[in-house]
Amino acid sequence: MRRMKKLFTYLLCLAMILSLAGCGKKDEPKADAPTEQATPDNPGGTTETPDQPADNNPAEPGDVIDDALKKAPEHYDFAVEVSINPAFLLFVSGNEVIGYQALNDDAKQIEDHCALVGRGIEGAVEDIVRASHQDGFLKDGGAVNLTIVSANCAKSEADEVLDRAFHTVERTAQECNVSVKPEIHIETEVVFAPEPQPGEPGDPNEPGNPNDPGDPNDPNEYHEPRKDDEGCSVCCGTGVCERCDGTGVVDCMRCNGTGKSPEGTCPDCNGAGRCECEQCHGTKQCPACGGTGKKPD
Repeated sequence: MRRMKKLFTYLLCLAMILSLAGCGKKDEPKADAPTEQATPDNPGGTTETPDQPADNNPAEPGDVIDDALKKAPEHYDFAVEVSINPAFLLFVSGNEVIGYQALNDDAKQIEDHCALVGRGIEGAVEDIVRASHQDGFLKDGGAVNLTIVSANCAKSEADEVLDRAFHTVERTAQECNVSVKPEIHIETEVVFAPEPQPGEPGDPNEPGNPNDPGDPNDPNEYHEPRKDDEGCSVCCGTGVCERCDGTGVVDCMRCNGTGKSPEGTCPDCNGAGRCECEQCHGTKQCPACGGTGKKPD
């Protein structure tokens, strides 16, 4: 009997301890729970938690160009952004593209269809325009912007090269049967090198004296070439088509010269990997000067 009393006492104490432990817990409000309050505009009293802004914000265009300039060649005259929807940054030395960066995914999509490095800026810009049109990025009324973002040369030198690129855009768009609006821009922070100064006066009989133009009809007398003496700016006086290097054919842009397509044989080149040059139409001659090498009238 005495054992039963002790057991009953122990059970009673255990029940009291459990009851006290249960009463000690209190429900704490959740910190992130939305506040519910009935208002005339919200009778149900339901408040939605506002969406949080995404952490991964897309990079600003200026940041993309700054990153691309960090990968620039050691020596270049100026850098020009060619923006259609695909955007490329071309590094130019003289009239030659010596490097480039694809600035967006659209540019990466068409860069395999463009031959840029080692070509004149006219040929590089033409490839970008043609590839953009072929892939549906360039349509009637579209804009083609040529923007200088960095320079290590005089402004007159960059202007001369970009003027040729500008006319190349117009000509290529016309051949693609699209109407575009090419524009040339210069970023406000671009600082050009000083313009080249004429030479100091010297001996009037000294060859090359800037104050003595000489007799242009005398082959034995040196004279500085005048602007109207210069040859065709597109082919540099060679008379040869710059696009195909005088071969009359180029790599097929659809298959990139492989002759294959996802369906099998490339329908554009019939598997040959080469097509007739769209610039000279197989004549192998510079279309700007007609193969004469002379400056067009």
